Amino acid sequence: MKKAIYKRWDGTQEPFSLKREEILEKFMDNILKGMSPNRSVIQMLWRGFPLAGMNFRVMGLEEMIRELEQRKKDLFSTYTLEKAFDQPMDDLKFLLAQEAMTRMKIGAPNSPLYDELPPGLLEKLNQLKNFEFLNKDSQEMLSRWQNRKNDILELYEFYSEYARKFTGDQDVDFEQALELMRQIKSIEKIRQQIMTGRFETIDATQLQKLLGERAERSFHILLQLPDILTEEGIVEFGQKGFDMTPRGMRALGEMAFGKLYHHIKRDRQGGYLGNALQSGEIEPDSSRPYRFGDRFDLDISKTIREALVKRPGPGGHLSLEPDDFYVREREQLITSTTVILLDLSWSMSWFGRFESAKKVALALDHYVRTRFPKDKFHVVGFSTEARELKGNELALAVWDETNPFTNLQGGLRLAMQLIKKSGNRNNRVLVITDGQPTAYYEGEHLHIELPADVLGLSPNACKATLAEVRRVTAKGMHIETFMLDNNPVLVEFTREISKINRGRAVMCVPGKLGELMLVEEIKRRGGRI
Repeated sequence: MKKAIYKRWDGTQEPFSLKREEILEKFMDNILKGMSPNRSVIQMLWRGFPLAGMNFRVMGLEEMIRELEQRKKDLFSTYTLEKAFDQPMDDLKFLLAQEAMTRMKIGAPNSPLYDELPPGLLEKLNQLKNFEFLNKDSQEMLSRWQNRKNDILELYEFYSEYARKFTGDQDVDFEQALELMRQIKSIEKIRQQIMTGRFETIDATQLQKLLGERAERSFHILLQLPDILTEEGIVEFGQKGFDMTPRGMRALGEMAFGKLYHHIKRDRQGGYLGNALQSGEIEPDSSRPYRFGDRFDLDISKTIREALVKRPGPGGHLSLEPDDFYVREREQLITSTTVILLDLSWSMSWFGRFESAKKVALALDHYVRTRFPKDKFHVVGFSTEARELKGNELALAVWDETNPFTNLQGGLRLAMQLIKKSGNRNNRVLVITDGQPTAYYEGEHLHIELPADVLGLSPNACKATLAEVRRVTAKGMHIETFMLDNNPVLVEFTREISKINRGRAVMCVPGKLGELMLVEEIKRRGGRI
């Protein structure tokens, strides 16, 4: 039997309205942008994130530090410490004068004069420590300040370090100066705790006093962030920090697909119509009379039923003739291999190109693998060299900073190897790129060739790449190229690929890439949008 226990919220429990899905979405968005799981978590902690469902923006640690610094600047520019010690000094003058009056009245020896005491406040208090006061009020006043020597010493040290930084014109007394000191020290302590990652030592109540309830609430949410991601099964924590789980990989593909086409109405699962002469799937409740040459997938029930209607046999015997045979229809289906060539060169990091390209690759991967499991789908990343991105390699892919060149020839070669290995007849290569080739092979030797100027070409790299296009075209491979740059030289190069291969060449901005590719893919496979 389940039971629920309710208790007063003390700020540490998760609020009922906390939208975990929005936290997960922000984490996934960062992964799509090319961040690692560790970097994504750090970015969320540092920059914060919105929670639209709660109509609330979580403050990041960066914003907290900035506001703490601003709070300190405001205090410095508002107050002055010039009169911070006036109250204890005035009290000493008063109690000594009061003691002198008492002694004068009874003819007792004179008490010390204020100007005869050592110059410092603490020194004055130490000098009077063993003096026997006759005036009870003076003795009590002195005792009160004697008991506050630690406060006086702490404020003295603070004064010596910070007094010149206080440039305002608003005076503070001793008690106000102590409170000001505590605020400055709390600001610096919390700032240091944030910068060193000692979040568990931060006093949330003190943070709330300094920056308000929004900061305190944000801090509690940030503390929960790693646990939320782990509890949802998106990441797991290991020796190298956070890593994506298989569930996280699937969720990333689902999100990429949903972000591009959340309005898509998913229809039937299974194959899509084709015209290749390959085995297909039997369509239920669809059979027809047998014709010579048909595959003999006999629909026994309908064959017997039709024979009984035509010629009911004596004594329960049944005689079958060729005209009685019914065979099941087979919908002609094809299996295909699709290879996406994903440009990982450095220039893909500009203008949101990589995020858009990675998102559509993940979306297509999710779409094909979940709805057409018999098809083959590969993603090949190419920069200076090409490599297949398997499993979490695609989810965690990022542009290549260490090998920033563009080897489309190598990508086409690897695509051809994957297609040949699949054995399918209906095959396509989808190229997503933003630049001309700058790396190529001569035999097994890798060459790097930069263009002579910004609008120029790398002639040998382009020549080798177009030669590879001719080779794969001769083997029947279909290429569709999506160019994310409108440089006239690149546009012309893309058209040359299309001219050789007779495939599509599309010039598009990053924001439209997903729509162009995914909608076309769904329609091509018989889906509806």
